[in-house]
Amino acid sequence: MCKLAHLQTCTLAHLHTCILVLLLLLPGEPRPPLLTVALAGDVMLGRGVAAALDGAWSEALAEAAPVLASADLAFANLESPLTTAPQVACGYDLRAPGGAAVALQSAGLDVLSLANNHALDAGPEGLRQTRAVLAEAGIQALAEGEAVCTPYWCVLAFYESLRDRESLIQAVAAADAPGRLLIVSLHWGGEYQAAPSLSQQALAADLAAAGADLIVGHGPHVLQRVEWVDDTLVAYSLGNLLFDQPYPLDCRHGAILLVLARAGRVIAFDTIPIETVHGRTHLTFSSR
Repeated sequence: MCKLAHLQTCTLAHLHTCILVLLLLLPGEPRPPLLTVALAGDVMLGRGVAAALDGAWSEALAEAAPVLASADLAFANLESPLTTAPQVACGYDLRAPGGAAVALQSAGLDVLSLANNHALDAGPEGLRQTRAVLAEAGIQALAEGEAVCTPYWCVLAFYESLRDRESLIQAVAAADAPGRLLIVSLHWGGEYQAAPSLSQQALAADLAAAGADLIVGHGPHVLQRVEWVDDTLVAYSLGNLLFDQPYPLDCRHGAILLVLARAGRVIAFDTIPIETVHGRTHLTFSSR
């Protein structure tokens, strides 16, 4: 049986049992509802992923779908413009067709960050088409500095390179509200780095002080640590949810962060390891 003090170590298979135990361990007056959140890293549906799937978009995240779809809120960072607009940016072409939205929709994703360095690869028209395709699929898309909020949670999306530290902190402080889980999504950090920089750690501390309850990072394409900064849970990088990067090998791996929250506070978490193989995401944990 999972004890409250050790709830963060519960496996996915035991998550629902842990929730029931948690409710039993918290007697007294009626409490606000328990919120479940599933957070993932970078998703790329173009290039090698598209070639491997060959139109079978619903297979891309099928194995992760039960984890994502069962959460009250499922979030990831989308690195692929979903568009027919031509590429205008130099560098990698990560564009994917609009039909690729089926992969995201069937996986149960609710909110996607577009606040990253590939959002404008196909220019403003590419971004417009991406937002339209996602809206049609019932998925909320957040560009740089945008937020989506409900009475129970609020997600803010930022690309750190486009924001000075003070304006970012002010935006987070302005979004803080009692009893509402404030999630800050950050595209930041050095690619392929195994640990966050001192600057990132300092920013995480500042955002925690400003009111962030949960900080989810992406961009390095490899896993970095998850830790508490005071009462704020910080996942510096969740790696890749789905990508075609062949090297370094660490890019094939990522994690889904499962969070339990109540009344605007994270009370427990778990991580589910994942791996990309031939354009498909696989859960790699073993049941206990």
